[in-house]
Amino acid sequence: MVSERIRVVLADPHELFRDALAARFQAHAKIEIVGTTTDSDQLVQICRRERPQVVVTDVSLPGRGTFDAVEAILSERPQTKIVLLTGHLADIFVGYALRLGVAGYLMKDETFDRLGKAIELAVAGESYFSPTVKERVYFDEHESRYVARIESDLALLTNRQLEVLRHLARGDSVKEIAKQMHLSQKSVDSHKYRIMNKLGIHDRVELARFAIREGLMLP
Repeated sequence: MVSERIRVVLADPHELFRDALAARFQAHAKIEIVGTTTDSDQLVQICRRERPQVVVTDVSLPGRGTFDAVEAILSERPQTKIVLLTGHLADIFVGYALRLGVAGYLMKDETFDRLGKAIELAVAGESYFSPTVKERVYFDEHESRYVARIESDLALLTNRQLEVLRHLARGDSVKEIAKQMHLSQKSVDSHKYRIMNKLGIHDRVELARFAIREGLMLP
């Protein structure tokens, strides 16, 4: 009897890349793509509907943001495995990913076969990290999980504050941030105040410089 294929939802901000990758999986014997999106809010909705075993996503999705979306997905279905597939490597992303308990962090220069293997390992309860990512992590025997070797000062922020900071650093107004993240302007102002207090930075220009230095800003 043929076993059922692994149900996967695929999310990437670049539609062409997402569709090309989904097409490659059509012929895969063990993996089935049950949903795709370019948006973090849609990702949560699709996962709620399709109940995938694995979510493969970039760290940079529009909307509420990848990490906030992942947190929402895991709060509803903790058994869902998360595999990050991205071209962005920074300690802050690695740290947040590990705290959320992702099963994999792969760079986009990995082969298609390696991604397939990472998905299979995730379902088996194992982890996979690209070599350049593995250099930034280690397995903590006491906590029985992988942790980042270097913690950024940005680790003081919550997932949502991290996303608000990215918008602020790009020069978005409070009104624009509220619209994109589906928050009230009052809530965004509150996050902005807390971000600046936590980081000890009270100037938006310096805040942007800090975000760039920490590798937070994505092209």
